[in-house]
Amino acid sequence: MQTILAWILVGLVIAAAYPAAARLLARGKRQDDFWLRAVVALGLSTGTLTLVMFWEALLGIRWSILGITLPYLVVMGINAIGALWRYSSLTSPPIPLSVPERGSNSQIDKPIKKENSKSKSWNWFSGILVLIVSGAIFFNAIYWPFHRDDVLGIYGKYGALMYESGTLVPFAGRDDAFYQAYPVHIPLAYTYTYLASGWMNEYLAGVIPALLSLGCLLAVYTLGRMLYSESAGVLAAIILALTSQFARWASSGYVDLPMAFYYTMAAIFLWRLWEDDTTIDAVLAGGALGFAAWTKNAALMGIVFAGLWLGYGWLKGQIRVKQIGLVVLVCGLISAPWYIRNYLEARLIVPPTAWTEQAERTLNNLMVFITQPENFGVTGWLVTIGIVGGIYATLTPHLYRQQNKQYHTSEQGHVLLLALSLPFFGVWWLLVSYDPRFLLLFLPLLVVLGSGITLRIWAHIPTKIREIGRWVMTIGAVIMAVYIVWISVEFKDEIIRDPFMGDADKRAIVMQIFSK
Repeated sequence: MQTILAWILVGLVIAAAYPAAARLLARGKRQDDFWLRAVVALGLSTGTLTLVMFWEALLGIRWSILGITLPYLVVMGINAIGALWRYSSLTSPPIPLSVPERGSNSQIDKPIKKENSKSKSWNWFSGILVLIVSGAIFFNAIYWPFHRDDVLGIYGKYGALMYESGTLVPFAGRDDAFYQAYPVHIPLAYTYTYLASGWMNEYLAGVIPALLSLGCLLAVYTLGRMLYSESAGVLAAIILALTSQFARWASSGYVDLPMAFYYTMAAIFLWRLWEDDTTIDAVLAGGALGFAAWTKNAALMGIVFAGLWLGYGWLKGQIRVKQIGLVVLVCGLISAPWYIRNYLEARLIVPPTAWTEQAERTLNNLMVFITQPENFGVTGWLVTIGIVGGIYATLTPHLYRQQNKQYHTSEQGHVLLLALSLPFFGVWWLLVSYDPRFLLLFLPLLVVLGSGITLRIWAHIPTKIREIGRWVMTIGAVIMAVYIVWISVEFKDEIIRDPFMGDADKRAIVMQIFSK
């Protein structure tokens, strides 16, 4: 019974963040839609919950399910009351998500014409495929116990240790302190599910990183809509969902895609900050960056890259110094205490666990999105088109605008995506190009860029060819979806033989295969 209640509790904890997200967004200049509120709610939920656990541990409070959940629900409840009051008092119609508020200063790339019926049909079709793929990924996450290397050796291990001790694991006397300096957002989320279940329920624990990974699909859809159009957002979501590298890692329990979710969420609010220069967007941008660094220490580089964008916005007169300060302050309040704690206890900020001597700085890796079709497939070509087109649009804005007269086109959205992703790619190629998994940290941003640029190119293709292309893409998407669903679910033969196998049988299967 406790296990069933634990599943319900985790669902309520995540859902409780939605009114808080609505309340926060209602403080801005615009009323936003369900999808943006869902992105913010998902980001707030586990991020805030695990910060409560962190600060309780620092204050010497031993964890209990009530002692963690009650403060979390109080914070979210206050925002829920504020949200209800806000919506009950609205007297003017909301301003749509994609309508600019700063007149000529707004740089949103939005088609002048509405989406036609064929585009709407494709959008619905793509949405159904995304849901099917997401379902397969989610099923794999909740069906199998942990079995990937880093989950067993790092994230799951420390989640279990914290569950057993009721607090953070001290550095003193441990030989694996390097790994212990990894951010504990995901391990703490595991610990919470164990406390709720009364046992180390890895099936429920796997829900958290899986949801954050699938949140990348929501985030790229939202960002694509903001920067380009509805179709661009839908294309970004379906392309990311049909990327084999994404499908293989989304249910793994690793922290790369959860960090990517927060980093993409940060891009959403960094763009809104450029567009409107509001306090709430600065707070949410800083919060997303802080939660990214609370999830994986590679996000510290992303904070630097975001700083480049903020500096650029200040030079262009789009972002005030006050708002930049708020981004830095909120980001620091969320993430800095963890890194300060590590430095004080072990003189570590970022553990030296990147095997930089194994980096392969080759032309093959420089063109990795094309040279590794087993990982990126069509997505790699779209990303490459996006990078080349984004650089071209940035360097030749007037020529680019002339070639895309049917759009309110600006290079600024391209600049944001390039600023947050290209430096990251450079670091990957120079230091950690031995593992393409790390490309997932910023792949969602490149997918959005590629989707926007590709649709610009698509608009110049003759109508008859586009008609044929739609059929080809439809058939190709179905084939790819079948393949992605297939690779998303592990140990399929064993599931078919005994779909209702118990925990012991599942552990025997995964450990036997991965111990080879």
